[in-house]
Amino acid sequence: MIFLKTSLMLYKTSELNAIKIQNREHAISKLQTGDLIKVRAEVLPILYHYGIIEKQGDELYIYHNQTDKVNSNGGNLICEPLNNYIKGKDIISVTKTNLNSNDLKQMYNTLKGLKYDFINFNCEHFVNFASDKKFVSNQVYKWGAIFLIGAFVTYLIRKNKI
Repeated sequence: MIFLKTSLMLYKTSELNAIKIQNREHAISKLQTGDLIKVRAEVLPILYHYGIIEKQGDELYIYHNQTDKVNSNGGNLICEPLNNYIKGKDIISVTKTNLNSNDLKQMYNTLKGLKYDFINFNCEHFVNFASDKKFVSNQVYKWGAIFLIGAFVTYLIRKNKI
């Protein structure tokens, strides 16, 4: 009986994975220059990674800010083929923007010397600056607030206030 349940769970999981892959491939096939893409981060799945798409002919590229990659100017803002980047990542959302290739190249040239910094210049800072001209990261605010609340509760517990 346990074998049967396990087999059914594996079958359903494989069906779900097939659907997930089809949806991902469909989403990728619809991408255009200026699309803001949000994917689940590999290292810590409770965080998201953001980038902006540029379509050059039939090829798709992504501009994004990543800690472990360095461009020719020593910064962490890079442009790479989307196929290299997207392998195995779950696409959370795609948002249309009014950015064109010239906007992306100008933005890249302006910011390419900056180093990745989770608090001050992460991937979300880059895409928000590119699309809204606001240099903010909601993830930093959210995780900062959670950290502060946790620190405050810990303080109260240690002081026997709660």
